[in-house]
Amino acid sequence: MIRTTGRAFLIQDSNLLAVRYKDKDKVYYALPGGGQEKFESLHSNLQREYQEELGIDIQIGELLFVREWIDKEQNIHQIEFIFKCSPLVKVLKLESEIPDGNQIGIEWLPLMDIMSYHIYPLEMREHLHTLIQRNTKVPIYLGEGK
Repeated sequence: MIRTTGRAFLIQDSNLLAVRYKDKDKVYYALPGGGQEKFESLHSNLQREYQEELGIDIQIGELLFVREWIDKEQNIHQIEFIFKCSPLVKVLKLESEIPDGNQIGIEWLPLMDIMSYHIYPLEMREHLHTLIQRNTKVPIYLGEGK
């Protein structure tokens, strides 16, 4: 079965909002979002996930990236749609009401240092500087990620 997921690329004050996870001794980050429910649009999915997990209302913009994640060992086939989003009001406080499994926090990551963070999808990082600084087109499909 293929699972579809909506994720948000949300920037505030030159920082990217990310969820921090820990698995054994490894710390990594992911863009906030989650799986689509039956009969739920991707936009409704993102708005629900942000409200449930972060208590933030967002405005959804353009589709930036599509990433396919296949892990045969874990029996996962997921397609992630990553949208450029903005908060409806400036985010002053971050709290997760319903943390996911290995989630240990929510952080603002400085965009200028993004390559030093292990943030999924990893393929996205190399395109961020071009996307943000030069405002030019980048590939939308990031391919099959690990």
